[in-house]
Amino acid sequence: MAIGDIDTFVIVMLENRSFDHVCGYLSLPDAAPPMDVEGLRADQAWLDQWRNDDLDGTPVPIHRLEPDEQNFIDPPHEDVNIATQINTPTHGGAQPMLGGFVKSYANAIPRPENRSAVMGYYTKEAVPVFDFFARNYAICDHWFSSLPAGTQSNRLMAMSGQSDIIHNVGPVTFPDQQLAYDWLTKNVGANGWCSYQYGGVPFFSLMHRWIDAIASGRKAADGRGLFRQYEHFADQWQGNDPLPNVIFIEPKYSDDPSVTKFRPNDDHCPTGISHGQKFLADIYNTVIGNSDRWKKTALIVTYDEHGGFFDHVPPLDVPVTAGGETFGTTGIRVPTFIVSPYVKPGVVYKDQADATSILALLADRFTPDVAYSQVVADRQQSFKPLRVIFDNAPVTDAPKPIPQAAIDALIYTDPEFAMFGPPQSNTNALAFRGAIQRLAQLDPTYLIDSTYQAMV
Repeated sequence: MAIGDIDTFVIVMLENRSFDHVCGYLSLPDAAPPMDVEGLRADQAWLDQWRNDDLDGTPVPIHRLEPDEQNFIDPPHEDVNIATQINTPTHGGAQPMLGGFVKSYANAIPRPENRSAVMGYYTKEAVPVFDFFARNYAICDHWFSSLPAGTQSNRLMAMSGQSDIIHNVGPVTFPDQQLAYDWLTKNVGANGWCSYQYGGVPFFSLMHRWIDAIASGRKAADGRGLFRQYEHFADQWQGNDPLPNVIFIEPKYSDDPSVTKFRPNDDHCPTGISHGQKFLADIYNTVIGNSDRWKKTALIVTYDEHGGFFDHVPPLDVPVTAGGETFGTTGIRVPTFIVSPYVKPGVVYKDQADATSILALLADRFTPDVAYSQVVADRQQSFKPLRVIFDNAPVTDAPKPIPQAAIDALIYTDPEFAMFGPPQSNTNALAFRGAIQRLAQLDPTYLIDSTYQAMV
């Protein structure tokens, strides 16, 4: 079967964008040509039913964003905010849910002047890499964040199949959970995985038992620790030495307050999406640059959660218990792409899925007779196996490059307000700060940005 022919999985998880926000345009008549995705519609009656009320009851419509409209104040996206976004009716009760995005945005810190931003969507000019992936590989249009909650719990779901927390932790560490890193080491081997970090620190520096491995990887003379610097990725991919079977590539996180020469490119507001598009283009161009490796590779690009941006597809009725709380649904829909020669061009994968589907996929490939875990197996009863997206007959034509002109045309804008906001409002940044302090004890090259240091 096709899944057995894939030797390398490259997994990239970005931050905080919904499907409609960055991919909904693909179904519109002017998408050149439109695709059969469950996206937005040009019909005015359809658009009207999804208007969200502002604080004074004024209806805010879905609207197009220009490519230079990027640096939004971060919309709230913790569980209480998401409950408002999901469970509030739209204007006039036209729809019973998904009408609270604008009202929720009013609670952002600092307060946004333009609350309509969360109802906006981009088109091809702003997201050329997504357009390219959708038309040349596979796009998943029913992929949901695992929990109606924030970043940390959703990333734990993605890397564990469960989460011991719901609310983002502050300066304290994550509770210790078994991660995909542990599973891969056990089931694939010592060279089963690695994580490349574009800049700053890896996300799971917040689980402090990984601190030693992270510091060791940064100092490794050959650049081949478990945690590696992204600047080594292209050379290592082009070389002949074996690489791990599963490669995680992490962006520079917007709320990572470490000193680095790299700009954030994770798509987390207020960081604009152009940096993330360029980052993904670089990863893709590297991956297709070694034809022997490419022939047996699958690149998966997804998001942890929707970040407070509007989407019109209701969450799935898939219950889950996390952090001692039980939720009756998934979170909001997010964009996901499967890029591989074993995927036919232009496939729209319409079966429902979430980040735990990737864990199940890894088990299908490396332990086909044994589930990833019972928790993941139970959750997959609501989904179809992701392996069905892969075709037994690979595409043998040389992979197309992303048009360089589209990348060169990207517009980059800088936020006009503080990246991190008030320290007490940014638990991710506080947690990263604690991780960097611990890392600095092992490697003094880890430094905290002086601006953020002064704020805490």
